[in-house]
Parts: sequence; C-alpha cells; structure tokens
Amino acid sequence: MTLLAPGKPARMRSVYGHNTGTSLEVVYTCPANCVAEVTFIHLVNGATSGTTNVDVEWYVAADSYTSHFLHGKSLAHSDFISFSDIDLILQPGDKIQVQPSNAGHLDTILTVTETFQPVGG
Repeated sequence: MTLLAPGKPARMRSVYGHNTGTSLEVVYTCPANCVAEVTFIHLVNGATSGTTNVDVEWYVAADSYTSHFLHGKSLAHSDFISFSDIDLILQPGDKIQVQPSNAGHLDTILTVTETFQPVGG
C-alpha cells in the first residue's frame, strides 16, 4: 500500500543502470497496469579518471514527450549527485533514461513504488 493509492497492492523496488558508453540508457520503465512513484535517483561517475556530462530524462509515453530532468550536469570521476526529495509519478510506459557524454562508468540507482492499477479500477 502507498499514499498514492491507499488500499491497492504496491511494491517498492530499487533498480540500477550501468552505462559504459554514450548511448541513451533506459534505467526504468513503468509497467502496464501500474503507476510508479519515483522517490530517489542517484548517479555516480565510477570512472577511474575523467569527467562526463550527464542527462537524465523522463519520457512521458502518453504524450511522446521527453522532459530533461537534468541536462549537462558535469560529474568528475568518483563524483555523484542524488535526488532524495523528489516525487515523480510515472504512468504505464513512462521511462527514466540516462545518457553520459563520454564513455566510462556511469551508475544510476532509482527507488520506485509500483502500485497495481487493475483495468477498470
């Protein structure tokens, strides 16, 4: 159960992404028949040297729109950024995507609560 939908079955999950290239990585996709509440995002440049610029995007499936949650944030090696005071509500098919500007070792951790939304409910 979650505050988003009291009385409905829910599960809390942490998911991760591990990007070693420069391609856009889908770290999380909200499943069908669920609403997902993202409450934590953490990114760390785990490379042994160098700096990368990071983009974090929220893809809104219903509108085919991409919101640039974070754009061009510079992270030196071993540097990190956390968003612990957020509350993003994702609908089915919405995605959290991450893209570094340089190949290296960018790790992403997300915490979400998925609430089951039965068809017709």
